[in-house]
Amino acid sequence: MNGSTRTRGRKNWACAIALAACGQLAQAAPLWLINTAGTGAGDATAASLLDVAGVGFVQILPDAANPAAFTFIEHGAYRAVQADGSTPLGPYDLTIRYSVQGSGSFLDPTALSFTSGSIELYSDANFDFGTAVANYGTDNGTRIALLSVLGGGIAANGLVTMDAALVAGSLLPGYLFDAGGTDLGNLAKVVFSLGIYNQQTTPDELMVAEIVCGMAGYTGPGCDGTAFTNTPLAYTVRDGGYATVTVVPEPGGASLAIAGLGLLAISARRRRASGTAG
Repeated sequence: MNGSTRTRGRKNWACAIALAACGQLAQAAPLWLINTAGTGAGDATAASLLDVAGVGFVQILPDAANPAAFTFIEHGAYRAVQADGSTPLGPYDLTIRYSVQGSGSFLDPTALSFTSGSIELYSDANFDFGTAVANYGTDNGTRIALLSVLGGGIAANGLVTMDAALVAGSLLPGYLFDAGGTDLGNLAKVVFSLGIYNQQTTPDELMVAEIVCGMAGYTGPGCDGTAFTNTPLAYTVRDGGYATVTVVPEPGGASLAIAGLGLLAISARRRRASGTAG
């Protein structure tokens, strides 16, 4: 495989790894309740769909023994609001910090595999997401839940999925409920589905300082006194989309499943093909 083809393959993963997606929203999303202040179901906001948006930083490490293979790690931050894209979920902000790891192949998009990572939910009275406070204003509030990534991958149709288990005892009471008002911390299983659009973006100084250097702990360009520039192996992304929660009342540990609905790169190729055909 020649170098130019390998570079194109690597660039395509800018659209795949960042919990990223294009495609239709999940249908018939169930109703659930959220109280960002943590004061119980009585003051909670009913929701079936949340709007999420944020940024991330992806690092890819090619396998020295197999140039077609790679491992990756991504760090990022989201803010969640109501489905209209602007109304807060309550008197406190809801932010999400994540770090995920996995492996894949430059030659086979379906070989993408998530192997580990964590997802944290925060309630924040300050509404300072996107600022220079505490990693882009993401984790300076109260952490209300911690989830551990179990695994995941990508289907032939471009559906990226990831499963994460709620760490026992990490969900604080008073924040999340099913439609009947039962605290999700008392239920057996919770499934969180996320479908987002993402694209590689040129970061501003704040994003470099807070996400690339701060949250990701990167020590390369941008964090060593030189200017940051996206490369095929280290790049920033900007995401936006929707999230739903489904409660599954069955025995077993609580879990969270993240699904990215289709890949931006795949979608772009399909649009180009459609345009040519027309």
